[in-house]
Amino acid sequence: MSYVDLLPEAPGEAVPVLLLHGFGSDFQMNWGSTGWVRDLEAVGRRVIGPDLRGHGASDKPTESAFYLPEHFVSDLVDLLDRLGLERVDVVGYSMGSRLAWELALTAPERVRRLVLGGFGPDNALAGVEEGVPGEGDTPFDQVYRTVVGLPGNDADALAACALGQAARPFTPEPRPEGVPILFAAGAKDPVAAGVEGLAEAIGATFVEVPKRDHVNAVSSRAFRRAVIDFLEVDADEA
Repeated sequence: MSYVDLLPEAPGEAVPVLLLHGFGSDFQMNWGSTGWVRDLEAVGRRVIGPDLRGHGASDKPTESAFYLPEHFVSDLVDLLDRLGLERVDVVGYSMGSRLAWELALTAPERVRRLVLGGFGPDNALAGVEEGVPGEGDTPFDQVYRTVVGLPGNDADALAACALGQAARPFTPEPRPEGVPILFAAGAKDPVAAGVEGLAEAIGATFVEVPKRDHVNAVSSRAFRRAVIDFLEVDADEA
């Protein structure tokens, strides 16, 4: 798994931030080019940014069994162990949010605070396991068609990733215990439909990003500001 480990100009004691990108994206596209790294470094945060398996510069297997959520979680725990990080704040977007939830559910002691962007309670991959990703008209099919042709993406790997994720549909129960959670989504994001109700049901915080959809919410300055404010609560807590 390819990753970056970025130290701010003036490193402090603040908890590092693990950024998990969305489906068909990579660390640079999702977080670097949209201002997240700059803004996190400005508040003294160390940024850990993997290219998740099947994406970016990481290996791209083409069998769906390699993309079950538990394998991604294993990758992330191994990465934290390799870097000697006992605890991090985790920010995910879209598929990265699903995996961030699974990481906090599996290893809650490794997650101080959790941000889930572009994510909701509905099964975004419903029906994918019964057909070919991108051939339907669901919100995910539309996302798939948008990203599959991007430079560096492997269509077979992305199809396998979608099928692997679809084999483990998201359920809101059980939920991560003892981890403060912030949900954030664009006001026009169909992938995150129902997220406000999910946040209320589990006692989490919800922030709506005005006038943004699933593709462009991640670049919103208001989104970044809300997340950084949430993460800055006792950020030096080891």
